[in-house]
Amino acid sequence: MIPLYILGLLQRFGPQHGYQIKKIIAEQLSDFTQIKLPTIYYHLEKMETDGLLSANREKPEGRPEKTIYTITDKGIAAFKNLIAGLVEFEYRPTFPSDGVFYFSDYIENAEILSHLTAYIHKLNTAISNIEKHKEETMGFVPEEDRTMVNIIFSHHEHHYRAELYWAEETLNRLSL
Repeated sequence: MIPLYILGLLQRFGPQHGYQIKKIIAEQLSDFTQIKLPTIYYHLEKMETDGLLSANREKPEGRPEKTIYTITDKGIAAFKNLIAGLVEFEYRPTFPSDGVFYFSDYIENAEILSHLTAYIHKLNTAISNIEKHKEETMGFVPEEDRTMVNIIFSHHEHHYRAELYWAEETLNRLSL
């Protein structure tokens, strides 16, 4: 997924240096991507090697060297292929925590309750952060992009709220 977002950002915003790409991801995509920001430079270099990006190294006077990345024609084609593959809309969630319930005879109920309580707090915090980020984001999103941006935020809000409902329901069942 990281190449998809890097290629898409370079198409949308034009040539960028690595730090600016990281900043855009942190500010605009962090609510709905699982991109680890330190890996961005690895992917930029690999994508340059693969011919998806071109790199122009600049050394401003008295400043450190910076590499400006631009998407190539090959990168545009790769982006189109990546996004075409995503439009299939496959949903196959996995829930690693289900293993806890399957093997619950090997863990104390109090420990499960403690972790569920903390998890509920994290979910509430995440929902609040998404709502806040949505409000901030909608302030600078061009009118023609607002429907799609709302769809993205709504998608994530619904999933977090569903998970919160499940966690609260589970906590109540285990507390009886």
